Amino acid sequence: MPRKPKKQNKKQKHKKTHNIHTSTIPQDNNNNNNNNPKKNRKKRNKKRRRNDDIDEEFKKHLESLGYFIREVGGDGNCLFRSVSEQMEGNENNYKEYREKCVNYIKENKEFFAPFIEDDETIDQYIDRMSKNKEWGGNLEIHALSKALEVNFYIYKEEDKQMFIVKNFEKPKKNVSLTYHDGKHFNSLRKLEEKNKTDKENEEKRKKEKEGEENEESDDNEEDEKDENDDINDLINKVDHLNI
Repeated sequence: MPRKPKKQNKKQKHKKTHNIHTSTIPQDNNNNNNNNPKKNRKKRNKKRRRNDDIDEEFKKHLESLGYFIREVGGDGNCLFRSVSEQMEGNENNYKEYREKCVNYIKENKEFFAPFIEDDETIDQYIDRMSKNKEWGGNLEIHALSKALEVNFYIYKEEDKQMFIVKNFEKPKKNVSLTYHDGKHFNSLRKLEEKNKTDKENEEKRKKEKEGEENEESDDNEEDEKDENDDINDLINKVDHLNI
Protein backbone atom coordinates (compact mmCIF):
# COMPACT_ATOMS: atom_id res chain seq x y z
CA MET A 1 0.00 0.00 0.00
CA PRO A 2 1.23 3.53 -0.74
CA ARG A 3 2.32 5.47 2.32
CA LYS A 4 0.27 8.36 3.49
CA PRO A 5 1.93 11.69 2.87
CA LYS A 6 3.55 13.17 5.96
CA LYS A 7 1.81 16.09 7.53
CA GLN A 8 3.66 19.33 7.19
CA ASN A 9 4.91 20.83 10.40
CA LYS A 10 3.34 24.03 11.56
CA LYS A 11 5.33 27.12 10.82
CA GLN A 12 7.68 27.88 13.64
CA LYS A 13 7.87 31.36 15.04
CA HIS A 14 11.26 32.87 14.32
CA LYS A 15 13.04 34.83 16.95
CA LYS A 16 13.77 38.42 16.08
CA THR A 17 17.29 38.78 14.76
CA HIS A 18 19.71 41.69 14.83
CA ASN A 19 21.60 42.42 11.67
CA ILE A 20 23.99 44.90 13.32
CA HIS A 21 25.66 44.34 16.67
CA THR A 22 26.63 47.91 17.45
CA SER A 23 28.38 47.21 20.75
CA THR A 24 31.15 45.11 19.19
CA ILE A 25 33.87 45.46 16.60
CA PRO A 26 32.52 44.02 13.30
CA GLN A 27 32.39 40.24 13.62
CA ASP A 28 33.44 37.61 11.07
CA ASN A 29 30.75 36.80 8.50
CA ASN A 30 30.72 33.13 9.52
CA ASN A 31 29.62 33.91 13.05
CA ASN A 32 26.14 32.38 13.45
CA ASN A 33 25.55 33.30 17.08
CA ASN A 34 24.42 36.91 16.68
CA ASN A 35 20.69 36.34 17.16
CA ASN A 36 20.65 36.98 20.88
CA PRO A 37 22.74 39.99 21.97
CA LYS A 38 22.16 39.32 25.67
CA LYS A 39 23.37 35.75 25.29
CA ASN A 40 26.41 36.88 23.29
CA ARG A 41 27.19 39.50 25.94
CA LYS A 42 27.31 36.85 28.65
CA LYS A 43 29.51 34.62 26.52
CA ARG A 44 32.02 37.42 25.99
CA ASN A 45 32.18 38.10 29.72
CA LYS A 46 32.67 34.43 30.57
CA LYS A 47 35.35 33.79 27.93
CA ARG A 48 37.71 36.68 28.49
CA ARG A 49 41.03 36.68 26.76
CA ARG A 50 44.14 35.32 28.42
CA ASN A 51 47.12 37.33 27.25
CA ASP A 52 49.35 34.26 27.12
CA ASP A 53 47.09 32.97 24.30
CA ILE A 54 48.23 35.68 21.88
CA ASP A 55 49.67 34.08 18.79
CA GLU A 56 53.45 34.32 18.69
CA GLU A 57 53.33 34.68 14.91
CA PHE A 58 51.13 37.75 15.32
CA LYS A 59 53.62 39.25 17.76
CA LYS A 60 56.44 38.62 15.30
CA HIS A 61 54.37 40.12 12.50
CA LEU A 62 53.86 43.32 14.52
CA GLU A 63 57.55 43.48 15.37
CA SER A 64 58.37 43.30 11.65
CA LEU A 65 56.18 46.41 11.25
CA GLY A 66 57.97 48.14 14.13
CA TYR A 67 55.27 47.61 16.79
CA PHE A 68 54.65 45.48 19.88
CA ILE A 69 51.68 44.62 22.10
CA ARG A 70 51.57 46.10 25.59
CA GLU A 71 49.16 43.73 27.30
CA VAL A 72 46.43 44.80 29.72
CA GLY A 73 44.17 42.91 32.11
CA GLY A 74 41.40 40.76 30.63
CA ASP A 75 38.74 41.38 33.26
CA GLY A 76 36.02 42.94 31.08
CA ASN A 77 37.63 46.39 31.33
CA CYS A 78 40.20 45.75 28.59
CA LEU A 79 38.98 48.47 26.21
CA PHE A 80 39.19 51.13 28.92
CA ARG A 81 42.46 49.71 30.28
CA SER A 82 43.97 49.87 26.78
CA VAL A 83 42.81 53.45 26.28
CA SER A 84 44.25 54.42 29.68
CA GLU A 85 47.57 52.81 28.71
CA GLN A 86 47.61 54.71 25.42
CA MET A 87 46.71 58.06 27.00
CA GLU A 88 48.76 57.87 30.21
CA GLY A 89 51.30 55.07 29.80
CA ASN A 90 49.56 52.72 32.24
CA GLU A 91 46.17 51.01 32.57
CA ASN A 92 45.45 52.14 36.13
CA ASN A 93 42.89 54.86 35.31
CA TYR A 94 40.54 52.63 33.29
CA LYS A 95 37.58 53.56 35.52
CA GLU A 96 38.07 57.22 34.63
CA TYR A 97 37.89 56.43 30.89
CA ARG A 98 34.79 54.30 31.35
CA GLU A 99 33.22 57.27 33.14
CA LYS A 100 34.22 59.67 30.33
CA CYS A 101 32.69 57.30 27.79
CA VAL A 102 29.40 56.90 29.67
CA ASN A 103 29.12 60.63 30.41
CA TYR A 104 29.51 61.47 26.72
CA ILE A 105 26.75 59.02 25.81
CA LYS A 106 24.53 60.49 28.56
CA GLU A 107 25.03 63.96 27.10
CA ASN A 108 24.20 62.72 23.59
CA LYS A 109 21.39 60.26 24.20
CA GLU A 110 19.43 61.20 21.09
CA PHE A 111 22.39 60.42 18.86
CA PHE A 112 23.29 57.07 20.46
CA ALA A 113 19.78 55.73 21.19
CA PRO A 114 19.15 54.35 17.64
CA PHE A 115 22.33 52.26 17.89
CA ILE A 116 21.36 50.49 21.11
CA GLU A 117 20.19 46.88 20.78
CA ASP A 118 16.38 46.80 20.90
CA ASP A 119 16.35 44.50 23.94
CA GLU A 120 17.15 47.47 26.20
CA THR A 121 16.52 51.20 26.45
CA ILE A 122 19.22 53.85 26.26
CA ASP A 123 18.91 54.39 30.03
CA GLN A 124 19.26 50.67 30.71
CA TYR A 125 22.29 50.57 28.45
CA ILE A 126 23.90 53.53 30.26
CA ASP A 127 23.24 51.88 33.63
CA ARG A 128 24.80 48.62 32.43
CA MET A 129 27.83 50.26 30.81
CA SER A 130 28.49 52.26 33.99
CA LYS A 131 29.27 49.03 35.85
CA ASN A 132 32.77 47.72 36.37
CA LYS A 133 33.85 44.83 34.13
CA GLU A 134 31.13 45.48 31.53
CA TRP A 135 32.59 44.75 28.10
CA GLY A 136 33.07 47.71 25.74
CA GLY A 137 33.17 47.59 21.95
CA ASN A 138 32.37 49.53 18.79
CA LEU A 139 29.79 51.92 20.22
CA GLU A 140 32.00 52.75 23.19
CA ILE A 141 34.99 53.32 20.89
CA HIS A 142 33.05 55.92 18.93
CA ALA A 143 31.97 57.61 22.18
CA LEU A 144 35.55 57.64 23.49
CA SER A 145 36.80 59.04 20.19
CA LYS A 146 34.41 61.97 20.50
CA ALA A 147 34.87 62.48 24.24
CA LEU A 148 38.69 62.44 24.10
CA GLU A 149 39.01 64.02 20.64
CA VAL A 150 41.14 61.13 19.41
CA ASN A 151 41.11 58.77 16.43
CA PHE A 152 41.28 54.99 16.87
CA TYR A 153 43.40 52.55 14.87
CA ILE A 154 42.56 48.95 15.79
CA TYR A 155 44.59 46.08 14.36
CA LYS A 156 42.74 42.75 14.36
CA GLU A 157 44.77 39.63 15.09
CA GLU A 158 42.61 37.14 13.15
CA ASP A 159 42.81 38.66 9.66
CA LYS A 160 45.49 41.31 10.24
CA GLN A 161 43.14 44.05 9.09
CA MET A 162 43.02 47.51 10.61
CA PHE A 163 39.75 49.19 11.57
CA ILE A 164 39.86 52.97 11.70
CA VAL A 165 37.55 55.30 13.64
CA LYS A 166 38.53 58.73 12.39
CA ASN A 167 36.44 61.66 13.65
CA PHE A 168 39.14 64.35 13.62
CA GLU A 169 41.55 65.67 11.01
CA LYS A 170 43.80 66.97 13.80
CA PRO A 171 43.19 64.72 16.83
CA LYS A 172 44.74 65.27 20.23
CA LYS A 173 46.14 61.77 19.90
CA ASN A 174 45.97 58.63 17.78
CA VAL A 175 44.96 55.65 19.93
CA SER A 176 46.38 52.36 18.59
CA LEU A 177 44.97 49.03 19.84
CA THR A 178 45.01 45.35 18.94
CA TYR A 179 41.87 43.19 18.94
CA HIS A 180 41.94 39.47 19.68
CA ASP A 181 39.39 36.68 19.16
CA GLY A 182 36.44 39.07 19.26
CA LYS A 183 36.81 39.54 23.00
CA HIS A 184 39.95 41.37 24.05
CA PHE A 185 41.80 44.65 23.41
CA ASN A 186 45.44 45.44 24.08
CA SER A 187 47.56 48.56 23.59
CA LEU A 188 49.72 48.79 20.45
CA ARG A 189 53.03 50.61 20.87
CA LYS A 190 56.05 51.50 18.75
CA LEU A 191 58.87 48.99 19.21
CA GLU A 192 61.33 51.80 19.90
CA GLU A 193 59.29 52.63 23.05
CA LYS A 194 59.78 49.08 24.33
CA ASN A 195 63.51 49.18 23.65
CA LYS A 196 63.78 52.55 25.42
CA THR A 197 61.77 51.28 28.41
CA ASP A 198 63.83 48.09 28.64
CA LYS A 199 67.03 50.14 28.58
CA GLU A 200 65.72 52.56 31.23
CA ASN A 201 64.66 49.66 33.49
CA GLU A 202 68.06 48.02 33.13
CA GLU A 203 69.85 51.27 34.04
CA LYS A 204 67.49 51.77 36.97
CA ARG A 205 68.24 48.30 38.32
CA LYS A 206 71.98 48.97 38.03
CA LYS A 207 71.66 52.22 39.95
CA GLU A 208 69.55 50.63 42.66
CA LYS A 209 72.07 47.81 42.97
CA GLU A 210 74.91 50.30 43.34
CA GLY A 211 72.89 52.30 45.86
CA GLU A 212 72.80 55.41 43.74
CA GLU A 213 69.88 57.80 43.71
CA ASN A 214 67.71 57.85 40.61
CA GLU A 215 68.14 60.93 38.46
CA GLU A 216 66.03 62.10 35.56
CA SER A 217 67.67 61.65 32.21
CA ASP A 218 68.23 64.56 29.85
CA ASP A 219 67.19 62.25 27.02
CA ASN A 220 63.60 63.48 27.43
CA GLU A 221 64.61 66.59 25.48
CA GLU A 222 65.07 64.60 22.29
CA ASP A 223 62.78 65.59 19.44
CA GLU A 224 59.82 63.23 19.12
CA LYS A 225 58.63 61.95 15.77
CA ASP A 226 55.25 63.23 14.60
CA GLU A 227 52.63 60.76 15.85
CA ASN A 228 50.60 61.10 12.67
CA ASP A 229 53.63 60.06 10.63
CA ASP A 230 53.96 56.95 12.80
CA ILE A 231 50.38 55.77 12.34
CA ASN A 232 50.31 56.63 8.64
CA ASP A 233 53.43 54.53 8.19
CA LEU A 234 51.63 51.54 9.75
CA ILE A 235 48.43 52.11 7.74
CA ASN A 236 50.42 52.01 4.51
CA LYS A 237 51.75 48.57 5.46
CA VAL A 238 48.44 46.85 6.33
CA ASP A 239 44.91 46.47 4.99
CA HIS A 240 42.51 48.85 6.66
CA LEU A 241 38.81 49.66 6.85
CA ASN A 242 37.19 52.86 8.07
CA ILE A 243 34.33 52.23 10.50
